[in-house]
Amino acid sequence: MKSTWRNVRVAFLLQVAIICLLVVLGMLALDAPAGRAVRPVTVVAIGIALVAIASVTWLTYRTARRMLAPAEWLLGQVARWDPRRPDTQALAPDRLPRQVQGETRRMAGALHELGERMNAYAARERDFTRDASHELRTPLTVIRVAADLISHDAGLSERSRRSLSRIQGANAEMESLMDALLLLARDEGIALPTEDVGLREIVEHELERIRPLADAKGLALDWQVDAEPHLHAPPRVLGVMLGNLLSNAVRFTDTGRIGVRLAADRVEVTDTGIGMDAAALARATEPFYRANLDQPTGAGLGLSIVHRLGQRCRWPLLLESTPGEGTHATIVFGGGIPQN
Repeated sequence: MKSTWRNVRVAFLLQVAIICLLVVLGMLALDAPAGRAVRPVTVVAIGIALVAIASVTWLTYRTARRMLAPAEWLLGQVARWDPRRPDTQALAPDRLPRQVQGETRRMAGALHELGERMNAYAARERDFTRDASHELRTPLTVIRVAADLISHDAGLSERSRRSLSRIQGANAEMESLMDALLLLARDEGIALPTEDVGLREIVEHELERIRPLADAKGLALDWQVDAEPHLHAPPRVLGVMLGNLLSNAVRFTDTGRIGVRLAADRVEVTDTGIGMDAAALARATEPFYRANLDQPTGAGLGLSIVHRLGQRCRWPLLLESTPGEGTHATIVFGGGIPQN
């Protein structure tokens, strides 16, 4: 706002200078058409005209500034807001300065109401995150404990054990997904819970989880280990990200192979599936976007979750794809220093 007023002052001064120059030149031209000396009365008249012009211009400037002062105050208040936690108390109707009237007062009221709604929304989100964390963990824990107890029953048939194993795997996947979604709902100002994570074990676990689906479609799984990095990072997040990438790879690949490569600073997933064109690739991480509408499964959230988790943990997701040839997805561990 200071720069705006500086520009206004410069404009007023230029206006005064131009008007004064025109007045002086005009009066001199009228008083001395034949080259006669300027009379004293003309000099006095010029002086009075210049003072009048300067006074009127100054009063106009002061009036304009007084009229715009409430808008300047409002702009200063809004500029100090934290977008995540807007402090709207200064804009409460009973705390507005007396000079804030008219359109500016109505605008302040609208901004105050908007800020209050944002605060209420943030409070509801925090409450939902806390309640969901408790309510969802309880039944999943019951399922996991009950499944573990059943697994010790020596009388289970092989078929029942396979079914029990699928239940345990699905429960573990749900627990990981819940942790990831709650992490996304967490306020960015709150530090993430972290621990030392061995990446090879996570990748191998996700490969074993997806292997039955790949075998059912006759797809080969290629597993390449170039390094065995460890990161101090949120637990389970990489498993959710990699699990979604592998699920997408199996879902959109009918023949060929799925390759996974673990390096010191990244993990890569490559498939020989249907691929995506440039338009679909540009929107691939949008929630609920599905490039292949003929595909009956999938809600279009997998890559969106991977992308958002990567942003939260500073692990960017890189996508390359060619229609008819496949997709190459990379998670780069940019937010942590690998420890080999």
